[in-house]
Amino acid sequence: MPHSLATLLSTASILSFIALFPRVASRDTLSLGSTLRVESYETSILQSSDGTFSSGFYEVYTDAFTFSIWYSKAANKTIVWSANPDRPVHARRSAITLHKDGNMVLTDYDGAVMWQADGNFTDVQHARLLNTGNLIIEDSRDIYWPDPDQTLYQDGRNQYNSTRLGILGNDGVLASSDFADGQPLVASDAGSDIKRRLTLDPDGNLRLYSLNDSDGSWSVSMVAISQPCNIHGLCGPNGICHYSPKPTCSCPPGYAMRNPGNWTEGCMAIVNITCDNYDKNSMKFVKLPNTDFWGSDQQHLLSVSLQTCRNICISDCTCKGFQYQEGTGSCYPKAYLFSGRTYPTSDVRTIYLKLPTRVNVSNVPIPHSNVFDSVPHRLDCDQMNKSIREPFPDVHKTGGGESKWFYFYGFIAAFFVVEVSFISFAWFFVLRRELRPSELWAAEEGYKVMTSNFRRYSYRELVKATRKFKVEIGRGASGTVYKGVLEDDRQVAVKRLENVREGKEVFQAELSVIGRINHMNLVRIWGICSEGSHRLLVSEYVENGSLANILFNEKNNILLDWKGRFNIALGVAKGLAYLHHECLEWVIHCDVKPENILLDQTFDPKITDFGLAKLLNRGDSTQNVSHVRGTLGYIAPEWVSSLPITAKVDVYSYGVVLLELLTGTRVSELVEGPGEVHNMLRKLVRMLSAQLEGEEQSWIDGFVDSKLNRPVNYLQARTLIKLAVSCLEEDRSKRPTMEYAVQTLLSADD
Repeated sequence: MPHSLATLLSTASILSFIALFPRVASRDTLSLGSTLRVESYETSILQSSDGTFSSGFYEVYTDAFTFSIWYSKAANKTIVWSANPDRPVHARRSAITLHKDGNMVLTDYDGAVMWQADGNFTDVQHARLLNTGNLIIEDSRDIYWPDPDQTLYQDGRNQYNSTRLGILGNDGVLASSDFADGQPLVASDAGSDIKRRLTLDPDGNLRLYSLNDSDGSWSVSMVAISQPCNIHGLCGPNGICHYSPKPTCSCPPGYAMRNPGNWTEGCMAIVNITCDNYDKNSMKFVKLPNTDFWGSDQQHLLSVSLQTCRNICISDCTCKGFQYQEGTGSCYPKAYLFSGRTYPTSDVRTIYLKLPTRVNVSNVPIPHSNVFDSVPHRLDCDQMNKSIREPFPDVHKTGGGESKWFYFYGFIAAFFVVEVSFISFAWFFVLRRELRPSELWAAEEGYKVMTSNFRRYSYRELVKATRKFKVEIGRGASGTVYKGVLEDDRQVAVKRLENVREGKEVFQAELSVIGRINHMNLVRIWGICSEGSHRLLVSEYVENGSLANILFNEKNNILLDWKGRFNIALGVAKGLAYLHHECLEWVIHCDVKPENILLDQTFDPKITDFGLAKLLNRGDSTQNVSHVRGTLGYIAPEWVSSLPITAKVDVYSYGVVLLELLTGTRVSELVEGPGEVHNMLRKLVRMLSAQLEGEEQSWIDGFVDSKLNRPVNYLQARTLIKLAVSCLEEDRSKRPTMEYAVQTLLSADD
C-alpha cells in the first residue's frame, strides 16, 4: 500500500523535494537517495507537470529558508505549504533528502533535523509534486489516500486530524458537510480553467482567491463571512469592531489599547476592577447602544427590568457589564468582554459597561457603525509649516535660494555617514564572531517569530529566564514547573513536559489553539518551546499556588474562609463552562483536581493544565480521548468502563473537588484503589441525597470543614452539596452541564 506523508493545509498534503539537478528546474520528481541543497535554491526546484506549482527552498529573510510549495505563476511566490515555518534553516549546508528507507528529512547547516515525514514507508520509488499542489511519496503501485467512509482509526489518523468532509471543486464551488442548509459557497468567477486557493487568513476569515495568469495577481472571489466584524475576536479582548465604513477597531470608554499597532491584544481597563475591597456604590454604567459582546454570559434572565439587570451586575464584582434587550427584557451579565461589535442598523441590544465612578468618560466617543462615514481628511501640512521656524536663520541665501554653506554641510554629512557605517560594520563583524557563528544566528532568529498573544520561545531563552531551572514551584504527572522571569520582567511559570507522545507539528498546533483561549478563571498560556527533544509550556505565574497546597497542606498557615471557598467553586465552574461551551474549540480538561486549580493574589481560581487535554470537535460526543489522562479519586466511572469520553468527565471531577472544598479532606485518602473510591463515593452520594430530602440542616454543620469559622452560609453549603451529588451521578446523562452549575451557584451567591 502506498503512503501519504501528512495532511496538507489548503491544497497540499505531503512533502518532498528534488534532487540536485544543476540546470533542471522543471522536474516533478525527487528520486530515492537524492538531495536538494539550499545553495541552489534558485535553480533546483520541483515543478508540477503542468507548471502550476513549484517546490523548493524559499527565502523568508536573509540567509533563512523554509522548504515550501508555492504557485509558480503568482507574484511574490504565494506559499501553499511550508515544512518548517517557525524554524528556518540556514543558507549553507541545509538540505532536504529522500533517504533510501523512504523517509524524507530536512536538515539544518549542522545536521540537526528540522522536519521529517516519519511514515511507515515500503517500496518507495520517488517523491512527486502533483498538479494539485500535493507533494507525495509514491511506491511502485499507486497513491494512498484516506478513505472518508472509514473511521479515523481505520485510516491510521489520530484525533487531531479528524475533520468533517469539505470539497473545493475545480469550478470554484466549496461544499461542506458542516453547512446547515446544504448550500455550497460559490466563487464570483465560477468556472473551470482558473487557479484558486482557499485560505484561512490572519483575520480569521476564510477566503477563496483566484489567480490572474496575465499579471500573477490574486483577487478575492468568495468570502465565508461577508461582515468582518462578525469574526470572533477580530479586535481582541474588550475591543469593539464597527464600520466607518470599513471595519474598524476601537476601545470602549474607560479602556485603552493594550499594544498600539496590534489589535489582536485588544484593550485594557484604565482602572481595573477587582474583588478586593470592591464597593458597588463607587461603580457606574456607560450605555453603548446597538452593541454586543459575544458569549461569556454569567446567566440569562428573561422578562426582567433594566434596574433588576443592573443590580445583578453591580452586586457581582466579576461582572464587567451587561447586555439588555428592550422589549423582551432579556438580561445577560458578562464575566468577560470579547468579540465586541456594533451594528449599522437599529438594534434592540445594548451593552451597559461597568466602570469606576472616578473614571471620566464624558468626552470619550462611543464606538458606533455608520456606513456613510466619510474617509478622514488628511492633515493640512500648509498650516503646520507656518509654525516651523527656519532651521538656520543666520545663514544667508544665494540668488538661487540655496545656502552658500550647502556643500560644506553636505561634505560633513557624507563623512559622518561613512564613519558610522564603518563602525557599525566592525561592531557587527566582531560581535557575531565572539558570540556565535552566523549560521546559528540565522537559525535562532526563526525562534524569535512571535504572534500577538502566543509565541514560540527558544530553549536558550527559557534556560536564562528560569536561571537554569533553579526554582521549582510544582511537580505533577505531566512534568515539573519552574518559576521564571522573561526579558520584559514578566513573571512566568515554565513547565517541562514529560512523556509527550505527539510530534512537533501536532504539539505546536494544539498548543497554539489553546494559546488563544482567554478567560479570567483560566491560566493564560503565553507560549511554548518545541526544540529538539524539549517540550516546554510558558504560562502566567499565579501567586498563591495550588488549591491543594492551601487546602491540604498542614504546614500552610493560610485558611480559606467560607466566602473564599464558595468563590473558588463558582470560579472553577465558570472556567470549565467556558472550556465546554463558549471557546472556539470544545476543550475537555480530563484532569480537574485541586492541584490544577491555582489561586491568584485575591484567591480567585485559575484552572491550569487544560492545554494538555485533547481538542474535540464541537457537537460530537462519541469521540474517545486517545491517551486517557486523569488522577485516581477524580476520574469518572466511565473511564474504568472504557466508555467514550465526554465533557461529563470534567463534571464528575468537579463534583469531587466540591466535596473536598466542603470537607477540607481528600476523598482519595479515605480508601485505596480506584474501585474503592467509586464505591465510597456512591455510598456518600446516597447518604447525602437522603439528608437533602429532609428539612433538618444541623447535619450540614458537621459535614463541612471543622476548621472553618462558624456560622457558615447554610443556603450556599446546601447548594454546593446538592450540586456535588448531581455531578457525581453514575449515569453521566443525569449529570448537569457546567453552564447549569454556574447558574445554580450564581442563584445562591448573595
